[in-house]
Amino acid sequence: MNVKVGDRVEIIEIYDTWTTLKKGDKGTVEKIEKDQDLIWVNWDKKEKLAIIDGIDKYKIIKKR
Repeated sequence: MNVKVGDRVEIIEIYDTWTTLKKGDKGTVEKIEKDQDLIWVNWDKKEKLAIIDGIDKYKIIKKR
């Protein structure tokens, strides 16, 4: 996991069926739980949802 708190990320693919997030949505990393591979993000759409490293696909668009 090379993402850090404060980095900006963009969704490439997300496997959560309950979210309204989709490809291209962006947000800022708020917290990282390495033991569970969770990257908590404050999304620009005002949604707070973790992406799962290794399952959901994302890219870092701006390093902190």
